Amino acid sequence: MIRIVFTADNHLNRYYAKMTRDQLRERRRRVRQAFRESIDFAIKQGAQFYLHGGDLFDNADPNPLELAFVAREFRRLQNHGVHILAISGNHDMPRYMGESATPIRIYQEMDAVRVFGKRAQAEFETFEIDGTRIAIGGIAPDPRADPETDPLQGVEINPPAADIKILLLHGGVEDAVPPGFQDALFKKSTIAALKQIDYFLVGDIHLNNKLSVEHATVLIPGATERLTFGELKNEPGFYYLEFQGARSVKMTRKLIEPQPMRRHELRCGNLPADDPTAYIFEELRAISHSDQMLQLRMEGILDRDAYHKLKFFDIWRLGSELNFYFDLDKSQIELRARGDDEHGNTVPEERVDVERELERVADEILDTAGNDDERALIQEARARVTNLYRNKNA
Repeated sequence: MIRIVFTADNHLNRYYAKMTRDQLRERRRRVRQAFRESIDFAIKQGAQFYLHGGDLFDNADPNPLELAFVAREFRRLQNHGVHILAISGNHDMPRYMGESATPIRIYQEMDAVRVFGKRAQAEFETFEIDGTRIAIGGIAPDPRADPETDPLQGVEINPPAADIKILLLHGGVEDAVPPGFQDALFKKSTIAALKQIDYFLVGDIHLNNKLSVEHATVLIPGATERLTFGELKNEPGFYYLEFQGARSVKMTRKLIEPQPMRRHELRCGNLPADDPTAYIFEELRAISHSDQMLQLRMEGILDRDAYHKLKFFDIWRLGSELNFYFDLDKSQIELRARGDDEHGNTVPEERVDVERELERVADEILDTAGNDDERALIQEARARVTNLYRNKNA
Protein backbone atom coordinates (compact mmCIF):
# COMPACT_ATOMS: atom_id res chain seq x y z
CA MET A 1 0.00 0.00 0.00
CA ILE A 2 1.34 3.42 -1.00
CA ARG A 3 0.23 6.28 1.26
CA ILE A 4 0.69 9.95 0.34
CA VAL A 5 -0.07 13.24 2.07
CA PHE A 6 -0.30 16.26 -0.23
CA THR A 7 -0.41 19.82 1.07
CA ALA A 8 0.31 23.34 -0.16
CA ASP A 9 -0.26 27.00 0.70
CA ASN A 10 0.60 26.90 4.40
CA HIS A 11 1.90 30.49 4.23
CA LEU A 12 4.07 30.35 7.31
CA ASN A 13 5.44 33.74 8.42
CA ARG A 14 2.23 35.42 7.22
CA TYR A 15 2.24 39.18 7.86
CA TYR A 16 -0.82 41.24 8.87
CA ALA A 17 -0.18 44.97 8.72
CA LYS A 18 -2.86 45.97 11.24
CA MET A 19 -2.07 43.44 13.95
CA THR A 20 -0.16 44.24 17.12
CA ARG A 21 3.08 42.40 17.75
CA ASP A 22 1.40 40.01 20.21
CA GLN A 23 -1.50 39.35 17.85
CA LEU A 24 0.87 38.65 14.98
CA ARG A 25 2.95 36.30 17.10
CA GLU A 26 -0.13 34.30 18.13
CA ARG A 27 -1.63 34.34 14.65
CA ARG A 28 1.58 32.97 13.17
CA ARG A 29 1.57 30.25 15.82
CA ARG A 30 -1.94 29.25 14.69
CA VAL A 31 -0.81 29.12 11.05
CA ARG A 32 2.13 26.89 12.06
CA GLN A 33 -0.17 24.60 14.02
CA ALA A 34 -2.37 24.11 10.97
CA PHE A 35 0.66 23.04 8.96
CA ARG A 36 1.77 20.71 11.77
CA GLU A 37 -1.55 18.87 11.56
CA SER A 38 -0.62 17.62 8.09
CA ILE A 39 2.71 16.37 9.50
CA ASP A 40 1.00 14.64 12.44
CA PHE A 41 -1.43 12.94 10.08
CA ALA A 42 1.30 11.71 7.73
CA ILE A 43 3.16 10.13 10.65
CA LYS A 44 0.02 8.60 12.16
CA GLN A 45 -1.03 7.06 8.82
CA GLY A 46 2.43 5.67 8.14
CA ALA A 47 2.69 7.62 4.88
CA GLN A 48 5.72 6.96 2.71
CA PHE A 49 5.47 10.32 0.93
CA TYR A 50 4.83 13.89 2.00
CA LEU A 51 4.35 16.08 -1.09
CA HIS A 52 4.26 19.85 -1.09
CA GLY A 53 2.83 22.06 -3.84
CA GLY A 54 4.43 25.39 -2.93
CA ASP A 55 3.96 28.45 -0.71
CA LEU A 56 5.18 26.72 2.41
CA PHE A 57 6.16 30.24 3.46
CA ASP A 58 4.29 33.48 2.79
CA ASN A 59 7.43 35.25 1.61
CA ALA A 60 10.91 34.55 0.32
CA ASP A 61 12.75 35.56 3.51
CA PRO A 62 10.95 34.00 6.50
CA ASN A 63 12.30 34.69 9.97
CA PRO A 64 14.54 32.17 11.74
CA LEU A 65 11.76 31.03 14.07
CA GLU A 66 9.70 29.81 11.10
CA LEU A 67 12.72 28.19 9.44
CA ALA A 68 13.63 26.33 12.64
CA PHE A 69 10.04 25.17 13.11
CA VAL A 70 9.93 23.63 9.62
CA ALA A 71 13.32 21.98 10.19
CA ARG A 72 11.96 20.25 13.29
CA GLU A 73 8.80 19.12 11.52
CA PHE A 74 10.69 17.76 8.52
CA ARG A 75 13.06 15.96 10.87
CA ARG A 76 10.03 14.27 12.44
CA LEU A 77 8.98 13.02 9.00
CA GLN A 78 12.50 11.83 8.27
CA ASN A 79 12.62 9.94 11.57
CA HIS A 80 9.52 8.03 10.47
CA GLY A 81 10.92 7.18 7.04
CA VAL A 82 8.74 9.64 5.08
CA HIS A 83 10.09 10.93 1.76
CA ILE A 84 9.53 14.69 1.35
CA LEU A 85 9.29 16.07 -2.19
CA ALA A 86 8.35 19.67 -2.95
CA ILE A 87 8.31 22.70 -5.19
CA SER A 88 8.33 26.37 -4.26
CA GLY A 89 5.40 28.73 -4.79
CA ASN A 90 4.94 32.22 -6.12
CA HIS A 91 4.99 33.66 -2.58
CA ASP A 92 8.19 32.02 -1.33
CA MET A 93 10.17 32.21 -4.56
CA PRO A 94 12.26 35.35 -5.24
CA ARG A 95 11.06 37.10 -8.38
CA TYR A 96 14.66 37.54 -9.51
CA MET A 97 16.67 34.50 -8.55
CA GLY A 98 20.23 35.83 -9.00
CA GLU A 99 22.34 34.47 -6.15
CA SER A 100 19.31 33.90 -3.93
CA ALA A 101 17.32 30.72 -3.49
CA THR A 102 13.90 29.75 -2.25
CA PRO A 103 13.82 29.09 1.52
CA ILE A 104 12.74 25.46 1.14
CA ARG A 105 16.04 24.81 -0.67
CA ILE A 106 17.74 25.07 2.73
CA TYR A 107 16.26 21.70 3.66
CA GLN A 108 17.46 20.12 0.43
CA GLU A 109 21.00 21.13 1.38
CA MET A 110 20.42 19.13 4.59
CA ASP A 111 19.21 16.10 2.55
CA ALA A 112 15.79 16.43 4.19
CA VAL A 113 13.75 17.36 1.11
CA ARG A 114 13.92 16.81 -2.63
CA VAL A 115 13.06 20.18 -4.18
CA PHE A 116 12.25 20.32 -7.88
CA GLY A 117 13.72 23.64 -8.97
CA LYS A 118 13.68 23.69 -12.77
CA ARG A 119 11.11 25.72 -14.69
CA ALA A 120 11.57 24.45 -18.25
CA GLN A 121 11.98 20.77 -17.44
CA ALA A 122 10.15 18.40 -15.13
CA GLU A 123 12.48 16.51 -12.80
CA PHE A 124 11.51 13.13 -11.34
CA GLU A 125 12.41 10.75 -8.55
CA THR A 126 11.37 7.09 -8.66
CA PHE A 127 10.59 4.71 -5.80
CA GLU A 128 9.39 1.14 -5.47
CA ILE A 129 6.90 0.35 -2.70
CA ASP A 130 5.54 -3.20 -2.30
CA GLY A 131 6.32 -4.01 -5.90
CA THR A 132 4.74 -0.84 -7.30
CA ARG A 133 6.92 1.70 -9.04
CA ILE A 134 6.00 5.36 -8.51
CA ALA A 135 7.53 8.40 -10.21
CA ILE A 136 7.10 11.79 -8.55
CA GLY A 137 8.21 14.97 -10.27
CA GLY A 138 7.72 18.70 -10.23
CA ILE A 139 8.11 21.96 -12.09
CA ALA A 140 9.03 25.17 -10.29
CA PRO A 141 6.70 28.11 -10.96
CA ASP A 142 7.96 31.17 -12.80
CA PRO A 143 6.64 34.34 -11.09
CA ARG A 144 7.49 36.29 -14.24
CA ALA A 145 5.24 34.15 -16.46
CA ASP A 146 3.00 35.99 -18.90
CA PRO A 147 -0.62 35.72 -17.70
CA GLU A 148 -1.67 34.98 -21.29
CA THR A 149 0.50 31.87 -21.60
CA ASP A 150 0.13 28.33 -20.31
CA PRO A 151 3.10 27.59 -18.00
CA LEU A 152 3.16 23.98 -19.24
CA GLN A 153 3.67 24.97 -22.87
CA GLY A 154 7.17 24.16 -24.04
CA VAL A 155 8.14 22.41 -20.79
CA GLU A 156 10.01 19.12 -21.22
CA ILE A 157 8.05 16.41 -19.37
CA ASN A 158 9.45 12.90 -19.76
CA PRO A 159 8.73 10.78 -16.69
CA PRO A 160 10.53 7.46 -16.24
CA ALA A 161 8.62 4.21 -16.59
CA ALA A 162 6.38 3.72 -13.56
CA ASP A 163 3.00 2.36 -12.50
CA ILE A 164 2.00 5.73 -10.99
CA LYS A 165 3.24 9.07 -12.33
CA ILE A 166 2.66 12.26 -10.32
CA LEU A 167 3.58 15.85 -11.21
CA LEU A 168 3.69 18.72 -8.69
CA LEU A 169 2.68 22.15 -10.01
CA HIS A 170 1.95 25.60 -8.60
CA GLY A 171 -0.51 27.94 -10.29
CA GLY A 172 -4.09 28.32 -11.41
CA VAL A 173 -5.93 25.59 -13.30
CA GLU A 174 -8.50 26.47 -15.94
CA ASP A 175 -12.06 26.35 -14.51
CA ALA A 176 -10.71 26.10 -10.95
CA VAL A 177 -9.71 29.65 -10.04
CA PRO A 178 -11.59 32.38 -8.15
CA PRO A 179 -13.14 35.36 -9.95
CA GLY A 180 -10.58 38.00 -10.84
CA PHE A 181 -7.65 35.58 -11.04
CA GLN A 182 -5.17 37.22 -13.41
CA ASP A 183 -2.09 35.00 -13.38
CA ALA A 184 -1.11 32.36 -15.92
CA LEU A 185 -3.37 29.30 -16.13
CA PHE A 186 -2.65 25.62 -16.71
CA LYS A 187 -4.99 24.84 -19.60
CA LYS A 188 -7.12 21.71 -19.37
CA SER A 189 -6.29 20.91 -23.00
CA THR A 190 -2.58 20.88 -22.15
CA ILE A 191 -3.17 18.65 -19.15
CA ALA A 192 -5.26 16.29 -21.26
CA ALA A 193 -2.46 16.07 -23.84
CA LEU A 194 0.08 14.96 -21.22
CA LYS A 195 -0.87 11.30 -21.32
CA GLN A 196 2.33 10.36 -19.52
CA ILE A 197 1.13 11.91 -16.22
CA ASP A 198 -1.62 10.32 -14.12
CA TYR A 199 -1.98 12.83 -11.30
CA PHE A 200 -1.40 16.57 -11.28
CA LEU A 201 -1.08 17.87 -7.71
CA VAL A 202 -1.41 21.65 -7.80
CA GLY A 203 -0.82 24.33 -5.18
CA ASP A 204 -1.58 28.09 -5.26
CA ILE A 205 -5.40 28.34 -5.10
CA HIS A 206 -6.64 28.45 -1.51
CA LEU A 207 -10.00 26.85 -2.29
CA ASN A 208 -9.76 23.09 -2.70
CA ASN A 209 -10.89 21.32 -5.86
CA LYS A 210 -10.72 18.00 -7.66
CA LEU A 211 -11.01 17.71 -11.43
CA SER A 212 -11.03 14.85 -13.90
CA VAL A 213 -9.37 15.89 -17.16
CA GLU A 214 -9.73 12.92 -19.51
CA HIS A 215 -7.20 10.37 -18.26
CA ALA A 216 -5.78 12.54 -15.46
CA THR A 217 -6.85 13.60 -11.99
CA VAL A 218 -6.09 17.15 -10.82
CA LEU A 219 -6.00 17.74 -7.08
CA ILE A 220 -5.93 21.21 -5.49
CA PRO A 221 -5.62 20.85 -1.71
CA GLY A 222 -6.37 24.47 -0.80
CA ALA A 223 -4.70 26.28 2.09
CA THR A 224 -4.28 24.82 5.57
CA GLU A 225 -5.68 27.99 7.19
CA ARG A 226 -7.99 30.80 6.09
CA LEU A 227 -5.75 33.83 5.64
CA THR A 228 -8.11 36.68 4.74
CA PHE A 229 -11.75 37.62 5.27
CA GLY A 230 -12.25 36.90 1.59
CA GLU A 231 -11.61 33.20 2.34
CA LEU A 232 -14.45 32.80 4.85
CA LYS A 233 -16.16 30.05 2.84
CA ASN A 234 -12.96 28.03 2.43
CA GLU A 235 -12.48 24.85 4.44
CA PRO A 236 -8.75 24.47 5.19
CA GLY A 237 -7.19 21.05 4.75
CA PHE A 238 -4.97 18.72 2.72
CA TYR A 239 -5.27 15.53 0.65
CA TYR A 240 -4.56 11.96 1.66
CA LEU A 241 -4.09 9.34 -1.09
CA GLU A 242 -3.76 5.56 -0.96
CA PHE A 243 -2.78 3.28 -3.85
CA GLN A 244 -2.98 -0.48 -4.07
CA GLY A 245 -0.64 -1.29 -6.90
CA ALA A 246 -1.39 1.23 -9.65
CA ARG A 247 -5.00 1.58 -8.52
CA SER A 248 -6.17 4.49 -6.39
CA VAL A 249 -8.22 3.15 -3.48
CA LYS A 250 -8.56 6.34 -1.43
CA MET A 251 -8.45 10.04 -2.25
CA THR A 252 -9.67 11.94 0.79
CA ARG A 253 -9.43 15.54 1.84
CA LYS A 254 -8.71 15.95 5.53
CA LEU A 255 -10.12 19.09 7.13
CA ILE A 256 -8.29 21.36 9.57
CA GLU A 257 -10.26 23.42 12.09
CA PRO A 258 -9.37 27.07 11.37
CA GLN A 259 -9.22 29.95 13.79
CA PRO A 260 -12.75 31.39 14.02
CA MET A 261 -13.26 34.14 11.46
CA ARG A 262 -16.35 36.17 10.68
CA ARG A 263 -17.46 39.13 8.58
CA HIS A 264 -20.52 41.03 9.80
CA GLU A 265 -22.19 43.45 7.41
CA LEU A 266 -24.02 46.41 8.90
CA ARG A 267 -26.31 48.55 6.77
CA CYS A 268 -25.97 52.24 7.47
CA GLY A 269 -29.67 52.68 6.84
CA ASN A 270 -30.40 50.65 9.99
CA LEU A 271 -28.48 53.00 12.28
CA PRO A 272 -30.67 55.05 14.65
CA ALA A 273 -30.26 58.81 14.32
CA ASP A 274 -29.95 59.53 18.03
CA ASP A 275 -27.09 57.21 19.10
CA PRO A 276 -25.68 55.12 16.23
CA THR A 277 -22.53 54.23 18.18
CA ALA A 278 -24.50 52.56 20.99
CA TYR A 279 -26.38 50.52 18.37
CA ILE A 280 -23.09 49.27 16.90
CA PHE A 281 -21.83 48.44 20.40
CA GLU A 282 -24.84 46.14 20.87
CA GLU A 283 -24.17 44.48 17.52
CA LEU A 284 -20.55 43.88 18.44
CA ARG A 285 -21.34 42.37 21.84
CA ALA A 286 -23.74 39.93 20.19
CA ILE A 287 -21.30 38.60 17.58
CA SER A 288 -17.89 38.81 19.29
CA HIS A 289 -15.67 36.08 20.72
CA SER A 290 -12.26 36.32 22.34
CA ASP A 291 -10.73 33.81 19.89
CA GLN A 292 -12.33 35.26 16.76
CA MET A 293 -11.03 37.35 13.88
CA LEU A 294 -13.92 39.70 13.16
CA GLN A 295 -14.46 42.20 10.37
CA LEU A 296 -17.30 44.69 10.71
CA ARG A 297 -18.14 46.01 7.26
CA MET A 298 -20.34 49.10 7.16
CA GLU A 299 -22.27 49.56 3.93
CA GLY A 300 -24.61 52.20 2.59
CA ILE A 301 -25.15 55.95 2.57
CA LEU A 302 -24.50 58.29 5.50
CA ASP A 303 -24.99 62.03 5.56
CA ARG A 304 -22.32 64.21 7.10
CA ASP A 305 -24.12 64.66 10.45
CA ALA A 306 -24.70 60.93 10.92
CA TYR A 307 -21.09 60.17 10.00
CA HIS A 308 -19.75 62.57 12.62
CA LYS A 309 -21.99 61.09 15.31
CA LEU A 310 -20.22 57.76 14.93
CA LYS A 311 -17.31 57.30 17.32
CA PHE A 312 -15.17 55.08 15.11
CA PHE A 313 -12.24 54.86 17.48
CA ASP A 314 -14.50 53.69 20.30
CA ILE A 315 -16.07 51.12 17.96
CA TRP A 316 -12.64 49.84 16.96
CA ARG A 317 -11.49 49.74 20.58
CA LEU A 318 -14.52 47.73 21.75
CA GLY A 319 -14.22 45.33 18.81
CA SER A 320 -10.55 44.82 19.61
CA GLU A 321 -11.29 44.18 23.28
CA LEU A 322 -13.98 41.57 22.52
CA ASN A 323 -12.15 39.67 19.74
CA PHE A 324 -8.73 38.24 19.02
CA TYR A 325 -8.51 40.65 16.09
CA PHE A 326 -10.95 43.27 14.82
CA ASP A 327 -11.08 45.08 11.50
CA LEU A 328 -13.45 47.99 10.93
CA ASP A 329 -14.08 48.26 7.19
CA LYS A 330 -15.55 51.65 6.23
CA SER A 331 -14.68 51.41 2.54
CA GLN A 332 -18.28 50.70 1.52
CA ILE A 333 -19.73 53.83 3.15
CA GLU A 334 -20.97 56.51 0.74
CA LEU A 335 -20.63 59.83 2.55
CA ARG A 336 -23.02 62.51 1.31
CA ALA A 337 -23.91 66.05 2.25
CA ARG A 338 -27.18 67.82 1.57
CA GLY A 339 -27.44 70.66 -0.96
CA ASP A 340 -29.95 72.54 -3.14
CA ASP A 341 -30.22 72.35 -6.91
CA GLU A 342 -31.10 75.30 -9.15
CA HIS A 343 -34.80 74.79 -8.45
CA GLY A 344 -34.39 74.90 -4.69
CA ASN A 345 -34.86 71.14 -4.29
CA THR A 346 -32.70 69.40 -1.72
CA VAL A 347 -30.59 66.68 -3.37
CA PRO A 348 -27.78 64.41 -2.20
CA GLU A 349 -24.31 65.40 -3.30
CA GLU A 350 -21.66 62.68 -3.15
CA ARG A 351 -18.46 63.47 -1.29
CA VAL A 352 -15.48 61.16 -1.53
CA ASP A 353 -13.13 60.85 1.44
CA VAL A 354 -9.88 60.69 -0.51
CA GLU A 355 -7.60 60.26 2.49
CA ARG A 356 -9.63 57.34 3.76
CA GLU A 357 -9.47 55.68 0.35
CA LEU A 358 -5.69 56.18 0.27
CA GLU A 359 -5.40 54.51 3.69
CA ARG A 360 -7.57 51.59 2.62
CA VAL A 361 -5.58 50.95 -0.59
CA ALA A 362 -2.27 51.23 1.28
CA ASP A 363 -3.44 48.68 3.87
CA GLU A 364 -4.42 46.25 1.12
CA ILE A 365 -1.01 46.62 -0.52
CA LEU A 366 0.73 46.14 2.83
CA ASP A 367 -1.00 42.79 3.23
CA THR A 368 0.74 41.59 0.05
CA ALA A 369 4.23 42.78 1.04
CA GLY A 370 6.80 40.01 1.03
CA ASN A 371 9.28 41.34 3.58
CA ASP A 372 10.12 44.20 5.92
CA ASP A 373 11.90 46.19 3.21
CA GLU A 374 8.82 46.12 0.98
CA ARG A 375 6.61 47.11 3.89
CA ALA A 376 8.91 50.05 4.69
CA LEU A 377 8.76 51.25 1.07
CA ILE A 378 4.96 51.00 1.05
CA GLN A 379 4.71 52.95 4.30
CA GLU A 380 7.02 55.64 2.89
CA ALA A 381 4.95 55.85 -0.29
CA ARG A 382 1.76 56.10 1.77
CA ALA A 383 3.15 59.05 3.74
CA ARG A 384 4.37 60.85 0.59
CA VAL A 385 1.07 60.48 -1.28
CA THR A 386 -0.96 61.57 1.74
CA ASN A 387 1.25 64.62 2.28
CA LEU A 388 1.04 65.58 -1.39
CA TYR A 389 -2.74 65.40 -1.24
CA ARG A 390 -2.92 67.46 1.94
CA ASN A 391 -0.55 70.13 0.59
CA LYS A 392 -2.52 70.33 -2.64
CA ASN A 393 -5.75 70.91 -0.76
CA ALA A 394 -4.34 73.14 2.00
